Formats: sequence, C-alpha cells, structure tokens
Amino acid sequence: MNPFFALAILLILLSSCSNQTDSDRLPGSLINNPASMGKEPQGKYPIISFDSTQFDFGKIIEGNEVSHTFNFKNTGTANLVITDVRASCGCTSPSWPKEIIKVGESNSIVLKYDSEDREGKFSKGVTVYCNAYPNNVVLRIQGEVIPKF
Repeated sequence: MNPFFALAILLILLSSCSNQTDSDRLPGSLINNPASMGKEPQGKYPIISFDSTQFDFGKIIEGNEVSHTFNFKNTGTANLVITDVRASCGCTSPSWPKEIIKVGESNSIVLKYDSEDREGKFSKGVTVYCNAYPNNVVLRIQGEVIPKF
C-alpha cells in the first residue's frame, strides 16, 4: 500500500472523529486569565457560586461508601472551566464536569467517601481549581465512621 495513501486515510479518520464545535473549544485567553493568576480581574470573568461548601454525613457504618452532591452556578459574566478537583486523600474521590459551564448555567461536583478501614471521625477537604475569581474553592465533608457489628 502506498504510504502517502495510508497517511491520507489516517488524517481523514482523525479529523472526522472530532465532534467538538468552535463554541465548545476553550479560548486561548483562559491561559492568561487574570482570575487564574491571583490578580483582581477586570471586565468579564466567571464566578463559581456553591449552594454550600460543607456537608456532614453524620454517623456512617464502616465499609459503606457515601456520596454528596455539591451544586454550583456560574454567576459571573464569562464561561467557567473547572480544570481540576483534588482530594486530600485516597478515601475521597471527586467527579466534576469537564465541559464549559456557560454564564447562568448550573452543574455539580460529586464527592464519594469510602469508609472501609477508617473508623472514627473524619474531616476531608477537596480543592476545586477553576478559571473563576478566586481560582480555587475548598469543599469539606465530615462525619463519623462507626464500626460494623
């Protein structure tokens, strides 16, 4: 098979696999967004507004996996992008939206806590990194793991 022909087919296949529209692509201006560099932004910028940033599970039985959904809204004047969500330990696993959250849109971050072999009180922080001002928010979960009988 002609290598040029094979390369042309490969390029056509790769370019046809993208279903992303121009409106879904991240603008290069996010890289230099003043909100993400710790400076007070001027003009339009996103604001991530949570209903609550803390949740208490109360008492849970050891071995159970529990989760809580933190709802938020982009109350700013520009598109919001969550770049990362980092848990303080392996017992907590976050899931978050990877797409752009447009002005006025709502979404959520779900935190799961695995209580296996973790008897006693716990308090965990999860940091949400984004292009808003300020550029990070800490979500907290807490509770008490009681031994299973």
